[in-house]
Amino acid sequence: MKNYFKSGEWNFICDVCGFKKKISEGRKRWDGLLVCHEDWEVDHPQKYLRVRETGTAVPIIRDEPTDNFLLVCTIITNQGIAGLGVAGCMVAGRDNNIPS
Repeated sequence: MKNYFKSGEWNFICDVCGFKKKISEGRKRWDGLLVCHEDWEVDHPQKYLRVRETGTAVPIIRDEPTDNFLLVCTIITNQGIAGLGVAGCMVAGRDNNIPS
């Protein structure tokens, strides 16, 4: 856009598109940006929606159940080697399944 004189006006740069416009063509948007009319958008009306609280709570409250962990015997946990085997899974003498 070329510079031109218009009494009582000044130039501004649109915060979205970066074009130079006269201030009469600009508007302040809901997020505080000074933009031209092509980049201006209306604030969403549901942003200001207020919901009345009814005061009702959940009628039934239960304790969270405890976790049940199942012991799974694998080729590693059934080794007869200390640190690898798991009690209840270990088989005595089984130590040849680990590759070296």
